[in-house]
Amino acid sequence: MFNYFKVSKFFLLFPVLGIFIVTTSTLFPFIVGKYVWFRSTVDIALILFLLGLLFYDNQSLMWNRVKFVLKQPLVIAVSLFVFIFLLAGFFGVDPKMSFWSNFERGEGGLQLIHFWIWFTLLATLFKEEKDWQKLFGFSLVGGLLMILYGYLANAEIGGYIGGKFSQPGYRFSGSIGNSAYAAAYAIFMLFYAGYILVSKYRTRLSSFGAIVLYLVSAISLITFYMAATRGAFVGLIASLLVGIGYIVFSKERLRKWGIGAMIALLLIVGTFIKLKDTPFIKSLPGSRIFDISITAETFEHRTYMWHTAIEGFKDRPLLGWGPENYIRVFERHMDLNYFKPSEGFGAWFDRAHSIYFDYLVETGALGLVSFLGIFVVFYMQFWKKRKNNSVLSSKSILEQTLIFSILVAYLVQGIVLFDVSPIYLNVFLVLAFGVYQFQSPELNNGTRTKNK
Repeated sequence: MFNYFKVSKFFLLFPVLGIFIVTTSTLFPFIVGKYVWFRSTVDIALILFLLGLLFYDNQSLMWNRVKFVLKQPLVIAVSLFVFIFLLAGFFGVDPKMSFWSNFERGEGGLQLIHFWIWFTLLATLFKEEKDWQKLFGFSLVGGLLMILYGYLANAEIGGYIGGKFSQPGYRFSGSIGNSAYAAAYAIFMLFYAGYILVSKYRTRLSSFGAIVLYLVSAISLITFYMAATRGAFVGLIASLLVGIGYIVFSKERLRKWGIGAMIALLLIVGTFIKLKDTPFIKSLPGSRIFDISITAETFEHRTYMWHTAIEGFKDRPLLGWGPENYIRVFERHMDLNYFKPSEGFGAWFDRAHSIYFDYLVETGALGLVSFLGIFVVFYMQFWKKRKNNSVLSSKSILEQTLIFSILVAYLVQGIVLFDVSPIYLNVFLVLAFGVYQFQSPELNNGTRTKNK
């Protein structure tokens, strides 16, 4: 009999490949094709899954699996955030805009519903370690294609579009079209490569598969550096420090070495930041990432947007103005410090350029609290399950460290960056992976034992 669930599971792998898509025939080539691909593949997977519930012989077992997954604390937390996000849009100043977004962004409630469906289906159907290793492998393929696109654009091959390495101030953006998000994507690629390496190849570190992962990691690091994004750089450093800290906490015999590594990392990074204005540092490609200061112009402009967001929050504190409606707040509460006639007006902002201030002004206090609640639940579950009977408890210290630290990079870089689909894609994937990690091994196939 045709197994709808297996085919649905197969289609759940494809959304991560869409990062490579650039549609030069559309007004916004780096965005439109990606969200069309994502929604289409998720919709196909959902339809197949529903057909499986209707016609497959073991549908009662799968129904039990669905109920089991929906009761998981992290799934509840993510679902609550999505619900409040949609509620904020319904009661916002422009519900249509909040749900459908616009052609340029392709975000809004409809897109978030699709991310929730993908997240839930992943948590339901991906029940074995090999499933996640395969998905991470697909994610790496998508990321490599994203990087390849940037090199093809530089070589002016075919219809590939993008910046040229020779351009002054060039920053790598690949097929994402934005260097800030290319850097953030590269961080997730490092996580996927690292996890496969330590989970699948830890006893075969010189095998062909391990060597490929070393190369992928090196390419990801080069891409990260070429993107020269300060927010992502600070996020990566924070993630490394937290990861080392977790190892130090977990392994007493490694504390001396771990603390030494943390101090060395801080000294090296601090030295480069301190010397950022010297000719030598300035001559380095990508040296922009070391220019970290609260007096930097880009950071100053963000503080104007954050002040605008706070003023907008005061107007509608509970559920905010609705997703995709920050431009309305900007029009009403634009910070006059940003208006400098001698330099030209500047740009119009449709985001507050911070996940925290964006959710605060667009979804209100309820939205921000529910968003932060996802990560509170994630880390509460992590600490609860790391030594209990769970998939996580069976992992090596390196595997646990990677899982513990990856979202730190996202949360730190999110101080100065807002969420877009390429970032949502990785965050929802990692959260679904967390649902798998926090389950008890004997329950990971649903409530099978109760049906015997």
